Amino acid sequence: MSKRNKKKFKDEARDFRLHPETKKSVWAIVFLGAALVLFLASFQNAGPLGNFLYRFFNKLFGWGYYLLPLIFLIMAGVFLISERRRIYKITFLGAALFILAGLGLIDIIFPEKGGAAGGIIGYLEIPFGYIASLVIIIVAITASFLIMLNLPIKIKRGKNVPAPESPELKPPKPPEPLKIKEPTPEKKSEPEQEEPEKIIEQVPRSKKTVLTKSFKNYTAPPLSLLKSSVEKPTVGDLRANANIIKRTLGSFGIPVEMGEISIGPKVTRYTLKPAEGIKLSRILALNQDLSLALASHPIRIEAPIPGKSLVGIEVPNKASALVRLGSLMAYPEFFSSGPLGFVLGRDVNGEPIFADIDKMPHMLIAGSTGSGKTCAANTYIFSEKGLLTFEELCPLPLNSEKDFKIKIATRDGIEKTSKNYNNGICDFYKIETKEGYKIEVTAEHPLWVLNDSGEMYWRSGVNIRINDYVAIAREAKIFGENMKLDFKPAKNKTNKSKNIKTPREMSPDLGLFLGLLTADGGITVKNRVVYTQANEYLLNLYRTLLKNLFSISAPTINKSGQSNKAKDILVNSKQLQEFLIYLGMKSVKAPQKEIPLFVRMSNAETIKAFLRGVMRNDGHLSKNTLELCMASKKLLDQIQLTLLNFGIISSVYSKKVKNYPEKAYWRLSVYGGELVKYSEIIGFLTEEERIKIKPHLSMLRNPNKDVIPNINSLLEKLKLIYRNTFAKITNNGWNYKENILIPKYAFANLKSYNNGDRSPSYNTMDKILEFYKVISESVEYQKLEKIKIHNFYWAKIKSIKRTTGEGYDFEVPGSNSFVGNGFINHNSIAIHSLLVSLLYKNSPGTLRLILIDPKRVELSLYNDLPHLISPVIMEAKKAMVVFRWAIEEMERRYELLLGAGSRDIQSYNKKCSEEPLPYILIVIDEMADLMTAYGREIEGSIVRLAQMARATGLHLILATQRPSTEVVTGLIKANITSRSALQLPSQIDSRTVLDAAGAEKLLGGGDMLFISSEFSKPKRIQGAYIPEEEVKKVVDFIKDNNKNFWEKEDAVIFENGASPVGQISEEMFKKYAEDEEDELFNEALKTISEAKKASSSLLQRRLKIGYARAARILDIMEAKG
Repeated sequence: MSKRNKKKFKDEARDFRLHPETKKSVWAIVFLGAALVLFLASFQNAGPLGNFLYRFFNKLFGWGYYLLPLIFLIMAGVFLISERRRIYKITFLGAALFILAGLGLIDIIFPEKGGAAGGIIGYLEIPFGYIASLVIIIVAITASFLIMLNLPIKIKRGKNVPAPESPELKPPKPPEPLKIKEPTPEKKSEPEQEEPEKIIEQVPRSKKTVLTKSFKNYTAPPLSLLKSSVEKPTVGDLRANANIIKRTLGSFGIPVEMGEISIGPKVTRYTLKPAEGIKLSRILALNQDLSLALASHPIRIEAPIPGKSLVGIEVPNKASALVRLGSLMAYPEFFSSGPLGFVLGRDVNGEPIFADIDKMPHMLIAGSTGSGKTCAANTYIFSEKGLLTFEELCPLPLNSEKDFKIKIATRDGIEKTSKNYNNGICDFYKIETKEGYKIEVTAEHPLWVLNDSGEMYWRSGVNIRINDYVAIAREAKIFGENMKLDFKPAKNKTNKSKNIKTPREMSPDLGLFLGLLTADGGITVKNRVVYTQANEYLLNLYRTLLKNLFSISAPTINKSGQSNKAKDILVNSKQLQEFLIYLGMKSVKAPQKEIPLFVRMSNAETIKAFLRGVMRNDGHLSKNTLELCMASKKLLDQIQLTLLNFGIISSVYSKKVKNYPEKAYWRLSVYGGELVKYSEIIGFLTEEERIKIKPHLSMLRNPNKDVIPNINSLLEKLKLIYRNTFAKITNNGWNYKENILIPKYAFANLKSYNNGDRSPSYNTMDKILEFYKVISESVEYQKLEKIKIHNFYWAKIKSIKRTTGEGYDFEVPGSNSFVGNGFINHNSIAIHSLLVSLLYKNSPGTLRLILIDPKRVELSLYNDLPHLISPVIMEAKKAMVVFRWAIEEMERRYELLLGAGSRDIQSYNKKCSEEPLPYILIVIDEMADLMTAYGREIEGSIVRLAQMARATGLHLILATQRPSTEVVTGLIKANITSRSALQLPSQIDSRTVLDAAGAEKLLGGGDMLFISSEFSKPKRIQGAYIPEEEVKKVVDFIKDNNKNFWEKEDAVIFENGASPVGQISEEMFKKYAEDEEDELFNEALKTISEAKKASSSLLQRRLKIGYARAARILDIMEAKG
C-alpha cells in the first residue's frame, strides 16, 4: 500500500473512532443483553441456541451458571458508573477471577455442584484443607471486586485528610505519544454521615475594647447546604485536535512538538514546543488561523506558559463543566488557609485554586455582576425543543424558580440552561426595530449593542435609545426533533363518524399540509375542515395530501357569489378536527392564526415544507422580492423568527388595503441577498416559482441587510495607523514604502466607508481585514475582527414603549446570555462565592462586613447578618460616610498597634488575646456608580485605604461592570495589585484591568483571568459558581442560628455614636454628612456672597473643585435656606 493510501486509510479510520464514553456505553449494553439472554435461557425461553448455551455452561459450571448473568450485570454497572475514561483489560481479568473463585466456593461448600470447572478449583481443599481453602476463595472474590470497581481500601490515619486522588491509574507505558491530564475530581463524602454543625469558640474580652467585646458561640453553616455535584466537560477528539494544531502551524513553516494536554472545566490546553529559532510572535499571529482550523472560537494562546518552556493553546470545550462552590470548599486546603482565605475556582488543569485576601490585600473584580434581568413571558427562545416561549418551555407560578436544563441558542453558540425563573409582574420596555423584531425587557436587562465608536457591549433596557443598533442573532440553526405523534381520538358515541388514518410522526408532507391549511383554510364549526383556493395545482396537491396522510377523499365545491374562481375542499370529520387541534391548530379567525405548536417543535425539513406551503398560498414573488401578506400579525412574527433561525433576515410592516382599516393586514418581505438565501435554504414548492426567480438570483444585491454600521471611526483609525506605519510625510504628501498598497487605491469605496457615507457589508469586511492584516496587533483591527466573527445582524431601534407583564429569565452558566426573539440577552453573574466562602470560615467576632450596593439588587440578600457593621449601603452619600468612618477606624487601630508595640493585626491579636480586633471587609458591588457621583473623593479614600489599611485588618473588594479608565484609574490600579477580569468586550478594557490583553477572548460564565503578586502573568481560572438559592440557604441558616449572637450587655460600641447592635447608626450618617460641609462650605458661602450669584460653575472655577462637589455644596446651602 502506498504512503498516500495509508494516510487516507488512517484518516478514514480516525473518522470512525468512537468517544471513550461511547465505548463504555456500548460495552454496558452488550453485557446487559448477555445477562438477560443467559437468564432467559435458564427458563428455556431463549430459543435453540439459548438452550444449547444453557446446557453447555450448566455442564461446565454447574450451579455456577447463575454467576454468569450476575457478573455480566456487575460489569454493565461498572462501565456505566465508572469515572475512568478508558476500558482496561484488567477489568475483564477481575471478572474472570470472580467466576473462577465463585465456582471454587460452590464446589467446596456443595461438592460436585460446581460443574467441571468448579471441580478443578475445588482441588484446593486437598493441600490447604477446608477452612484455608475458604479463606483463599473469599480473598480471591474480594480482590476480583476491587479490580473490577478500581476501588482502593482507604484507612484513616489520624486527623490528616489526604488530598483528592486521581480517579484513574495510567498504564506504565501508554501507547499514545500525547499525555492527557484529566482534571482532579472532587473528594466524595460518605452519604450516610451528616456533617455536624461547626461551633467556633470565641475568647471573651474585657470591657476596654472599643470595636468589639465578648460574644457567645457562633454556629457556622454546614457544607451540606451547598451542592457539590461533579460535572465533566465534553472535549471532543483530543488527539485529532492536537494533530490539527501541529499541521496548521507546520503549513506556516513552524515545526512544533506536541506536549501534554490539560482538560479544564471551560477550555482544554494543548501544549507545544516550537523548534529552535522560531519566534513566539509568529505563533501568536496565527490565532485566527488556528481558530479556523479547529472550528472553535475564541482560542487563546499563552506564550510561554509561566514556569515552562512551552506554548499553550487554549481551545473551548464543546460543553463546559459547572464548577460548584460546594465541591471546592470540601477540600482541606480551604479550611486550612487563613481566616480570609476563599475559593477562586479551577485552573485550566482542573486543579482547585484558593486565594487569601490578607495576602492580596485588596482585590478588583471587573466584569458583569448584575441581576434583576427579566424579559416578557411570551419571548420566543431558540431551543432544542423548537421555537417556543418561556411559558411553553417551562411554565412557572409567579415569583418562583425551577431547575431546568435545556439546550438553547446563546451569543456564544449552543449552551445548556440550569434554571428558569418567573420574576412576577414587571414593568417592561418594549423595544422594536425597523424590521419588526421586538422584545420586552426590564430596565436592568442588558442587550448586546454596537455604539457610535464601533464597540460591542451590554446596554441595559433603560439606556437603550431610538436609532441605537442592537444585535440580532441569525442562523442559530437549532430545531426540534422528528416528533412522534401519540394521538388518540375520542370515543365515538354516535357511531356515525368514520375512523381515519392519522400519521404517527411529524413529516415534511404533514408540514406541507399544515402550511397550506394555515394559509388558506382552517377549522370551522361542526367538525368541518375547509381549504379554499383558486389555483388548480394547489387544490390537487391538497387532495393528494389528504389521501396519503389520512386516507380521505374529498370533492371540490365551487364557491357561490361573485368570485366563482375560488373553490372549497370540505372535509366533515370529527377525528380530523381533533387531530389538527392536537397538533396546535385552533378554530380561530384569520387575524388570530399562528404556526401550529407541533410545527414549531419539528425538525428543519418539516418546517421548510410548512414555509413552502404558506408562501405558495399567500406569497407573491417578483424579480427581487418575496412578499407574504396576511391578516395575522402573530403568524408573520413567528415566520420572521423561524426564517431568522435559518439565517434569513426579513421585515414585517403593516400593509394598506383598500376599504380596510389601518393595520388590518400585514406583510412580510424577503428581498435582495436574503431572497437568494431563501431560495437556497428553504426553496420553492413549484417549478413555476423556481423558473420565475432563477434569472434574477445572480443579479440580486443585498440592500442594507448585511452591513455593519457605526464602524467608520474604527476604519479611519486603521487608516491612520497604516499610514503612520508604512508612510512618511514629504513635500509632495504622504510617500508609501515600496511594495506597500495605498489604501485609496486598494478599495474604490474605502474613503466613503471611513467618512461614514456608506457602511461596509460583511463580505467587504473580509477584504478590509485582509488588507489591514499587517497591523492586526492594533486594538482597532481586533475590534473589527470580533464584529466580523460574531456575524450579527445589526438592527436599528424604531420605537420604545412602556408595558407591563409577567417576566421570565434563564440562568445559562455556559454563556450568561440567550437568544430571545432573535435579540442577544444577558443573564447574571455574581460575586457571592467570595462572600459565602468567608462566612463559612469566620464568625462576626473575626470578620465584620460593610456591603455597598448602589444597584440595590445584588447584595441585599445579606441584610440582617450579624457580620454586618451596617445594613447594606445603597446610597452614594452613605458610601462616602463609610469611607470616612473606615479611615478613622484605620487611624484608631494604628494607635492601638502603636500602644501594644505590634506591627500588624495578627501580632496585636496574639498579644492582646482578650481584646482581638476583627478583620473588616468593605465590598463595593458597582464602583462605577460611586465614581460617577463622587469620583475624586472616592478615589482618594480608596487609595489611602489601599496604601495603609492592610496592617490594621481593613480590606477592599471592588467590583465594576464598566472598567474604563475613569472608573479604574491609574492610582487605584497601582495600589490594588490583585485583579480579576471576567469576559470583557474589548482589548482596551482588558488592558485597563490587567495591563495585558486576553480578557476579551474569555468565554463568559465565570471564565476569568486573575493576576496577583503570586503570578507573573494572568492565570486563567473558571470561577466557582453558587446559585442564589444556596446563598439564601447559607444566609438564612446564619440568621436563624445566631439570632442572639450579640448580647445587649456585651454589644459592639463604635466611637462617634454607633448604635449598640454593632451597626453604623443613622445618627452617625447624619453627623458625617454635616461634617462634610465644614471644609469648603464657609468659603463657598463667602464666594457666592461676593459674586452675588450662585452656580456650580462659579464654585468650580473659584474653589478648583469638581462639578459633583460644587453641586452638593449648593444643595446643602439650599437645605439650610
